Amino acid sequence: MSEQDPSLGPGLSSFPSLARLATRGNRLATIVSAFAFAFSAVSFYETVLKMPKLSVHVAPVIQYGRDGDVEVFAVPVTLVNEGARTGTVLAMTLDVSDPASGRVKSYYSAFFGDHPQKTDTTNRSFAPLSVIGRATFSDTIRFYAKGHPLPRLIDDKGDFRFTLTLHTADVPGPRLVAWLLGSEPQPIAFERTLPWLSEQQLSFRRTTISMHDKAWNPPQEAATEGKADSK
Repeated sequence: MSEQDPSLGPGLSSFPSLARLATRGNRLATIVSAFAFAFSAVSFYETVLKMPKLSVHVAPVIQYGRDGDVEVFAVPVTLVNEGARTGTVLAMTLDVSDPASGRVKSYYSAFFGDHPQKTDTTNRSFAPLSVIGRATFSDTIRFYAKGHPLPRLIDDKGDFRFTLTLHTADVPGPRLVAWLLGSEPQPIAFERTLPWLSEQQLSFRRTTISMHDKAWNPPQEAATEGKADSK
């Protein structure tokens, strides 16, 4: 004769099937509670604790211009923060290399917005960018050469390689947690082609020349309109 389970009441002990169901119910409740706790912990991490995770995306077309003797690259960028906490970009660096000559030059984030055609246009100076969690930021950043602007890197059409680096602020809080959970944004590399070069257009008209990704094609509607206007 089997002994009664002391954890069960006298009523349940007389019904073995009910006793087994009660035991299984207790185990199921424990498993459900554990899953609920784990889900809550993951949700809390994703929505509150997750360190900023910044990445940058560059448009397929950028602009090359001149501001006096200074070369200017106007680069449309989008910053994405996949973390829960706010990430701050203090500055950006654009390294440009000319494979034909082997020369490399570095440029810094100087202003927001497209390159102005008028010299008296007020410039919006670059300031640190704070991107809240799960948010994005998009704008055009104008990069100016570091140090002496001459000699210029670009003196003819061709293909050029770029490396864009974000310089971010440290996240407030315990350094160990930031080290374990945080990640520095990685530099991105891309290539753009300058199809032609006109000193008159760059220096006297202050207009820019588009530098495009080789794999990029303009929208069909825009290409059709351009052909119609040329007739």
